[in-house]
Amino acid sequence: MALKSRQMQIIAVGWLTYAAYYLGRVNFSTAIPGIRENLLLSSQQIGLLGSGFFVAYACGQMFSGYLGDRISPRRLVFGGMLLSVLMNLLFVSTEIWWVMLFAWTINGVSQSTGWAPVLKVLSNWHRTEQRRKVAGIYATSYVAGNALTWTLTGWIIVYANWQAAFWIPALLMGGFALFWLVFVRDNPTDEGFEELSSSSGSAGSESAHTFPQVLRSLSRFWPLALAAVTAGFCLFALIIWLPTYFVERLALGSGMGASLASILPIAGVFGTVAVSWLISTRFAGKEIPFAVAIYLGAGALFVLFPAASSSVSGSLVIVMLIGAILYGATTIITTVMPMLLSQKHETSTIAGFIDFAFNVGAGLAGVVIGAILDRHSWTVAFFVLAGGGAFTACLLVTFSAWERRLERARSMAGIRALAGKTS
Repeated sequence: MALKSRQMQIIAVGWLTYAAYYLGRVNFSTAIPGIRENLLLSSQQIGLLGSGFFVAYACGQMFSGYLGDRISPRRLVFGGMLLSVLMNLLFVSTEIWWVMLFAWTINGVSQSTGWAPVLKVLSNWHRTEQRRKVAGIYATSYVAGNALTWTLTGWIIVYANWQAAFWIPALLMGGFALFWLVFVRDNPTDEGFEELSSSSGSAGSESAHTFPQVLRSLSRFWPLALAAVTAGFCLFALIIWLPTYFVERLALGSGMGASLASILPIAGVFGTVAVSWLISTRFAGKEIPFAVAIYLGAGALFVLFPAASSSVSGSLVIVMLIGAILYGATTIITTVMPMLLSQKHETSTIAGFIDFAFNVGAGLAGVVIGAILDRHSWTVAFFVLAGGGAFTACLLVTFSAWERRLERARSMAGIRALAGKTS
């Protein structure tokens, strides 16, 4: 088989695998009304379940990203998916809140084995000049996985019960785990192809950076990481709570509410593709200013959301707009920047660090929005999200300035080194 054909297969399997992770993750969102009704949990208790997941997921991203550069990412992904299957089954087998919290928190750790290690495999199989396009394709996986899972589990709840929204997707995810293990290899050299000169390195490479060197590399990305925190807060507040919003505000059933909410990630697919195309052509090298404009627009839409979504038709319009721009901007922060700015042998580590920060924000979203809803209203929640969008834009401006400062410092160091050699 030609290398190009095998590269396309690796992209396809990587895309399907990461989309399948969402079967064991966002099924929780569509099940919230059923859990709350049957187990009599408060919004804050539900929020703590979501926050437990995302805090564990965020911390796991750091660990999984680091491991993905040092052990086989193929085996890491397989093991993580199987653990997620087990935790979904444990979650649905009990009505004891603290056991549910334990299971869903451990599920966050298992789910963290997906993003950075899969990104590592894709980087291993593609040269630097190919990665901007690969990043754009890969980024649509989590958007599509979110939309399909919401739709699937919403109608599972209608025809069965909220418990089935966990065990049926869990079994499907187990099948995708086996598919990944059989059809993917870590590097082109594992299948007899020559090593790509600009590959991000093989797992466990002796030349991989030491931990202190990794920490120095990560320090370069702190403004982007802070922007990822607020970006994660804005996006995952919707992912966690939007189905419930439509059930409560528009008096829709769980199936219809989940289907309407799934417009968010469906629109996100188109937004991600559009943003990926734009940064590959018109905005190549200008990704950060483009993202700044997007988040300012998102802030304005959050302000309008409570009024515009008072009807089904208004909801469709506002959800499509917010989904398209938020998912598109997230692609720049969590996928494109790590692939373009990371050095050799760092791809998984940097991606894990940024996704760690992103999911710290996601973890805060669950409990913060839950607390706001217990004490205030949906309108207050959306004004908080509007502030989050504006603050993300400010942090991205800071990151852009930080990068320019580092580039000038590197240029001056190079000039001084050259002067020293010629003197």
